[in-house]
Amino acid sequence: MIQTGTVIETINGNKAKVHMKKHSACGDCGACQHGKENMELNIVAMNEIGAKPGDIVEVNMETQNVMGAAFIIYVIPLLALVLGIGVGSYVLNTIGVQENVEVYAAGIGFGLTVIAYLMIKRFEGTFNKDKKYVPIVTRILD
Repeated sequence: MIQTGTVIETINGNKAKVHMKKHSACGDCGACQHGKENMELNIVAMNEIGAKPGDIVEVNMETQNVMGAAFIIYVIPLLALVLGIGVGSYVLNTIGVQENVEVYAAGIGFGLTVIAYLMIKRFEGTFNKDKKYVPIVTRILD
């Protein structure tokens, strides 16, 4: 996925904060809650080509890596929720709980979802160090 943006600042010499406009297809799913009314964002990208503030640049992140990051952020917590509800319901029925099984199972599912998000947050630094999940400034257009 290749996008263009303007460098607004450099960070530690090897990263750049880039002001970008989202792709026209972005905003339809509503996942980020920005929708089509806020089609601009700032990202931090690797800047190994030495772009400076004011430069218009091309930023690239491989589509498969974007899909991998989306899987980590959206699917893993969803799986934790479903697994928590299913396993929680099974275990509660097995140990003989008869009242409010659905409520307790939902609580277990939500608890596992929170744990999944906390684990993702804990390992966020590891993902940021892995260059395949970090956007890269690939070319200065001006």
